[in-house]
Amino acid sequence: LLICFPKMKRVAIIAICLTAITHAWLLPQSRIPRLSTSLSGVSKRARKKTVAELQTASAPLNRPGDAQDAGADAGGVEETSTIKVDSETGLRMIEEGRAVMDPLTRQPVKLSKTPEMRLADFSPGLPMELRGKLRLERPTFESIVSGFEATLQDGDSPQARITNDSIDWTLANLDNLSYPFRQALTRMKMKAQSEAKLDEARRLKAVRDAYLLTENVITCKFRQLVLEAEQRVGPNFSNLDIPSYVGRHPYEINASWVVLQAMRMTWEKKLRDAQFYETTPREKSRTTTWLSSGDPGRFDTDSKKKFYGAEDTARMTGWAQKMATSIADFEELQGKLLPEIRFISTAIGLETGTEIRKYAYDFVDKEGLTMEALSEGVKRFAILCDNMQPDPYGPFSRLIAELSSALDSGSGREVTLYDRILYGPEGAFETYDFEAESEFSMLRFLDNEVDVKEGGVGPLDEVMRQFGFGAVVDAVGKGKGNDRKKDLGWLDALGEDGVGKLERGVGGYVEDGEE
Repeated sequence: LLICFPKMKRVAIIAICLTAITHAWLLPQSRIPRLSTSLSGVSKRARKKTVAELQTASAPLNRPGDAQDAGADAGGVEETSTIKVDSETGLRMIEEGRAVMDPLTRQPVKLSKTPEMRLADFSPGLPMELRGKLRLERPTFESIVSGFEATLQDGDSPQARITNDSIDWTLANLDNLSYPFRQALTRMKMKAQSEAKLDEARRLKAVRDAYLLTENVITCKFRQLVLEAEQRVGPNFSNLDIPSYVGRHPYEINASWVVLQAMRMTWEKKLRDAQFYETTPREKSRTTTWLSSGDPGRFDTDSKKKFYGAEDTARMTGWAQKMATSIADFEELQGKLLPEIRFISTAIGLETGTEIRKYAYDFVDKEGLTMEALSEGVKRFAILCDNMQPDPYGPFSRLIAELSSALDSGSGREVTLYDRILYGPEGAFETYDFEAESEFSMLRFLDNEVDVKEGGVGPLDEVMRQFGFGAVVDAVGKGKGNDRKKDLGWLDALGEDGVGKLERGVGGYVEDGEE
């Protein structure tokens, strides 16, 4: 044809080029999930970038071993969550694998077999008759400690001490427990140590370790279901056909809802960070704020995480927000959400506590619930979320806790039974300085006894204020050095048996960072 029709030579060359482009680019791209048509207003440049990032856009929700792209090799990754020790710092940390560890068997957690029972795994509870027998109507710190302690059996470890009764009792009273209870236990244990009441300190430590393990047992199946939901949602970033990947059963849909909300908040935080770095000059007066804002991986040259500019992050955030809110557009999905989650999905968009409480009254009337039942449901869900890994679920779990507080504000349902220990004199203990002579003592810095070299970021008390630790500075800082007692030694009074605590999320003993 080219010999007979020379003028067609140029057309033939163009046709060949188009064919090559089709095979090299368009056909491989057909294997990538298509973007939602609701993004039709987005520029071609943004669409092209999204296609390239589609499989990694939800990276904050991926776990070690999850495939980042088709055919990725996850070899060498632990199947279950494990404790890893950093080779440089010696610090211990949790590394999640593809399955959550059962803290009793130290094997991958086993979910129930039927969809109905898996919904109970997601939101554990008790039959009403049993709950009524075990629930404390007017709980105090002392009655909670003694009530839980009565369910324990003799043993040389928390795993050996907890029983089915321990789990049932905790489930019946869960909305009055969790973090405030753990904190109060630790505070009273340390007070007993400071007063040389070592038997009492050992008793409180044993109760605390057993409770930490029990709460971990109760929440591990919830964490496993959310982890599985991550694997469904992550590869579908920007896909607004929500029913196609969130699952069919109520337990799948509820777990996917958690992932979608956490993903939205993760990207909203990324957007705030990106806008901060693009609008804030890196000046000496802002050094600590500049370095402490956002993910520290941004400054790690070896980090594999991807960080985008504010413009691209805004687009990603917009899609994450659409995914999180689009679930409300599907009536069938909404009907399978738990009542407390249906309430939360609307309440998190309200601005004031008054609006939240007003909506709550309308909600319970419509659903045929009581305010007490809704309040308890939200508290229990907040405790489940609090047991998730801080990255990326920390902001989401804090939001649920704040929502629970706003819902109960002024109603008499607030959990205040620990306030006298946490904020009053009953839980106070005498502190002391055991590093006064150390060359690298933080307290000497706070006492302004060490000069700051020129070019440094400033006095440590000011640095700590910038990091949000002003209360610590005021308590032990400037001018307090001469009044502080030294080397009282009660922190080590329990010896080796008082060094470790049970780590939430994995099981086993690590250094007692909570104290």
